[in-house]
Amino acid sequence: MTTISRRDFVRGVAAIPLSLWLMNRVGAGAPRIRYDARSAKGEEMLKIYAAAVKAMQGLEGTDPSNWTFQWYTHFVKSSTSKSAEIQRIFGSAPSPHKELAQAMWNTCQAHSGQNENLFLPWHRMYVLFFEDIIRAVSKRDDFTLPYWNYSASGPTHGVLPDPFRKKDDPTFGPLYIAERNSLANDGKPIDQGQSGDPLGLSALKQTQYSQSGAVQGFCLALDSGLHGNVHVLTGNTQNMGAVPWAARDPIFWLHHCNIDRLWASWNANGGTNPSAPWNDDTFVFADIRGNRVVAKVSDYFDIAKLGYSYDRLEPKPGKMLAATAGDIGRRKPQQAARVGTGVSLEGKPVRVQLQSGVEAAEPLTRRLQAAPKEQRVFLVLRGLEAQTQPEVLYHVYLELPEKVAPEKGAEYHVGTFSFFDALKLDHGDGEHAGHGGGEDKFFSFDVTDLVRRLGAGKTLSDRPSVTIAPAGEPAAAAKPVVGDIELQVQ
Repeated sequence: MTTISRRDFVRGVAAIPLSLWLMNRVGAGAPRIRYDARSAKGEEMLKIYAAAVKAMQGLEGTDPSNWTFQWYTHFVKSSTSKSAEIQRIFGSAPSPHKELAQAMWNTCQAHSGQNENLFLPWHRMYVLFFEDIIRAVSKRDDFTLPYWNYSASGPTHGVLPDPFRKKDDPTFGPLYIAERNSLANDGKPIDQGQSGDPLGLSALKQTQYSQSGAVQGFCLALDSGLHGNVHVLTGNTQNMGAVPWAARDPIFWLHHCNIDRLWASWNANGGTNPSAPWNDDTFVFADIRGNRVVAKVSDYFDIAKLGYSYDRLEPKPGKMLAATAGDIGRRKPQQAARVGTGVSLEGKPVRVQLQSGVEAAEPLTRRLQAAPKEQRVFLVLRGLEAQTQPEVLYHVYLELPEKVAPEKGAEYHVGTFSFFDALKLDHGDGEHAGHGGGEDKFFSFDVTDLVRRLGAGKTLSDRPSVTIAPAGEPAAAAKPVVGDIELQVQ
């Protein structure tokens, strides 16, 4: 029976300050560059990655560098629980790595009432520590994690990189997972047949980081939009399509590497990370030696200080949501119309009508036309719930004529949403279960231009319709509901 001395135990659970850890990790060398997975350097890194994935899967389950240990840091699979898996893997006796699992597992941000602002920094931490583990396991200090640029135009748009689809390949086989959607593993665009642009970069148009009224802000817009869409389009509910299973798939890490690249792009384009109390929130991770590292959120705002960069950042969009962050953020949203009850979604399009509040002194169309030009009109969806993942995206249309099929109504299409983050998750009793300060997540679509066009053509009614159409057949057991739909002016 293995015994652990008190000295070894304390060393394993004692926290290393981030500044000291970074000093040891980054050193004085030039920043390491992360590459597009389809570039020559990216494919070279994928060969290293595939070998490391196989090696990590073969490590002892108690080792923080084990594949499942890293997966469970995001979230433990839904077929069991965090406490049950800790007991199964570590037994009843105390150990440093058991303490780390207790502190680390199920700490993915932000779900079930946690602070949405933590989504980007937590995943940056997660990917950074994971990348170090790959470096150590592979014994390749030059390794950097590639990113999957699914938003690229041309023939690679939405297509899973080829090395992840080679099931029996002696080099890339460890990167294959069967539980992906067929489009992904067949090498077809994961957004094939979808309306609009669910892989688009519209989040980069946001001028502020955090949500304000009907404005999502960059973090929430990226999280609830592109991020969630890629999860649902790539895998099923025992893979990328469900939070507890997502980090099981090796492509997960390239997805979040790309999300991190987009955050770096937004910063490089002038986006400012806010100064707020949550900047001081901390999370625990394990380094390559199993040491406990306490990471503070604000220490992860600048990738240059973290010792890495990207081979390419996205340019600033030509049209932003507002001239500056304060232009919209300081205005309070005003409700123009809403649906008064929850809307149950089905396997076919559902059409509802919005109603003006009883306090409205004049018709909706007149109020919208009289609104100042600098104000924007948003269609806001809140209170999403489901019994299980529907496994499809939903497309939203404003004033789609009753006799027009959704796939024929592109001019009325305002956006896409998923239920990826709608299920309530039990974060267990880890140190980070109590990170609060969050608001309910919501989807917000800027419909200003459409509303003005419909108003000019006199086809905007005082009780405008909203049509929600599933892109495919939703899982029968999902029973998805949108709790509230509102038209807001801000």
